Amino acid sequence: MHPVTFIDIHTHKTASEPGSVAIRNILSDFYDLPVGGCYSVGLHPWFLKEDQADQLPKGLINAAKDRHVLAIGECGLDTRCETPLDLQRRVFLRQIELAMSVDKPLIIHCVRAFDEVLAMLRRSQVSVPVIFHGFCRSETLALKIIDDGHLLSFGRHLHKRTVAEVFRKLPPERVFLETDDAEIPISDIYAIAAEILGKDISTISVDIEHRFKQIFRPVQI
Repeated sequence: MHPVTFIDIHTHKTASEPGSVAIRNILSDFYDLPVGGCYSVGLHPWFLKEDQADQLPKGLINAAKDRHVLAIGECGLDTRCETPLDLQRRVFLRQIELAMSVDKPLIIHCVRAFDEVLAMLRRSQVSVPVIFHGFCRSETLALKIIDDGHLLSFGRHLHKRTVAEVFRKLPPERVFLETDDAEIPISDIYAIAAEILGKDISTISVDIEHRFKQIFRPVQI
């Protein structure tokens, strides 16, 4: 039997469960990237600085090229935070360009700005995989994102009936699972997903592991 591997494609914690692989998000201190492991690096819209609109930090650009960095992000737009939206747009655009220059996926943070984020990705003619993390919105929006060729990642909100219904109806090849900043093991997220889909955890594990290797091209797993 294939061993169960739990892939956590977006987290702010270090993988601690046996059999788990986590893409740990690094938001700053890019020159101090930990040795080993899997990472994503990016500028979160909550914490942007004015000078980043004109040039991304050299540390971020250098880290993006590291073989243990599998994705750029989380990055995107958030209309609920205090960061000026124009600054968010400019920095997001630079990170789209960075992802394409290093040929690595984008992990998207998006709050009440989905139409604009999708429009920016189209205008940029984004050529790398794009994953909207922490999805908990409607089926209509989910299908719009998927129709644009992107993927969705689900986490702790799967316990909500409305989110579970959306998850159940989506093409399984377009979804990932994550913990983000929640104090919940990734294995629990897999268990919830398995119950929603009426499948065993090992089946979901094999499917997501295959997709993970295909899209993120990890150094090792």
